[in-house]
Amino acid sequence: MKKTRNLFLLGLFLIGTLLLSGCGGGSGNKSADKDGAGEPLEVQINTNRVSSALTVLAENGGFNKEENIKVNLHVMNVAYADILSALTSDKVHVTTGGVGSTAPLRMMENGADFVVIGGQMGEGADIVTLPERASEWENITPETVKGKKLGVVRTASGDIALRGALSRMGIDLSTIQFVELGNEPAIIEAIKKGELDAGNVQANLRDTAHQAGLVSALHVDKISPNFICCRVLTRPKTLKTRRADLVKFLRAQLKAYRFLHTHPEEALPLVNKSIEVDPKVLRSQLLEDEHLKLEPDPAGLRVAEFYDSMKRVGYIEGKIDIQKHLDISLYREALESLLKEEPNDPTWLKFKADYEKNDGAW
Repeated sequence: MKKTRNLFLLGLFLIGTLLLSGCGGGSGNKSADKDGAGEPLEVQINTNRVSSALTVLAENGGFNKEENIKVNLHVMNVAYADILSALTSDKVHVTTGGVGSTAPLRMMENGADFVVIGGQMGEGADIVTLPERASEWENITPETVKGKKLGVVRTASGDIALRGALSRMGIDLSTIQFVELGNEPAIIEAIKKGELDAGNVQANLRDTAHQAGLVSALHVDKISPNFICCRVLTRPKTLKTRRADLVKFLRAQLKAYRFLHTHPEEALPLVNKSIEVDPKVLRSQLLEDEHLKLEPDPAGLRVAEFYDSMKRVGYIEGKIDIQKHLDISLYREALESLLKEEPNDPTWLKFKADYEKNDGAW
């Protein structure tokens, strides 16, 4: 009798196992493995400048953990081509700092399937010159800039933003002599020697220019507000298989931004733990510089504007529909969910207002 009862229970167990398998128990797990659910998100960062600061703070501040997402950070302080190659070859799912916007947009133009889903850093470029010549940039007209010899680093975000803005102001770019040099220190030295009238330098070299005796005659964001630099990039297949994780990733970025601005004394050491920048410079760039922004908003309208600027400058033909390489829906989903949880939070309300300026109607 006991033997019969045991056989009956065993039969029930086997039937239950088969039913679970048929109803998705086994196949659901296989799908999760295939889609990467529960697997770490592989994310590239840059640590010799502040462009990946929000991503670093999201990890070091525990916000990724709070969002129940595992993130592996890959330090790549290398050429943008190597960083973007890592994204193309699936060594990483997401890239953040160190690639600017010019390189990935140009690669999209040539067939790369990159998609912009978030922001990281924007603005941060100055026209520097000798003190006695600063007034020449107070009122920009076709006449005041005609014949100027202006040093630029080709493909730098500030260069694209400046030339695009001048073109939209009706200025014929051929009337300005843009001298393309390899880096900002070369531009600074050429201005000091009188070989250039002025030069366009990134924010991280602004202090270097000032220490060399130059002054900032114009912040490029004055004529090109909210121009973009580093964006958060991924690829369509990651969007398809890891969407929920990417939304969590962006929620953590938003929380990191809020923490940076509400608890700066706690946040800065957490950023400095990974970003290898002098603490004074880090504080200056993240908290005090009004002309350098670190924000998670993808700024879709600004991306389209930047792409148009690249076309105006002649860096690209402008042959693709850039909207197909933008997906602002993940950022909106992340922000909407945070607003639902904390509808009166000033940071979330700020970003909702910014969304309309940077991405379109809410």
